[in-house]
Amino acid sequence: MGIDCDFEACGENAEEALKTAIDHARAIHRLKDISDKDRMRARAAVQDAFCVPKGGYNLGGGGL
Repeated sequence: MGIDCDFEACGENAEEALKTAIDHARAIHRLKDISDKDRMRARAAVQDAFCVPKGGYNLGGGGL
């Protein structure tokens, strides 16, 4: 999309991760229209990976 950003979207599946990335682009980078070409590029970049939960892990044990 031509933006230097290190945001990594996570989701239960590829479509959820893509939606999260698009929501990020709209909210943080103020992109209103995301072209089909950019959606296809973003979708092609989605891969199975391990994601750290938002807020990180509680390594000390116990409840959150």
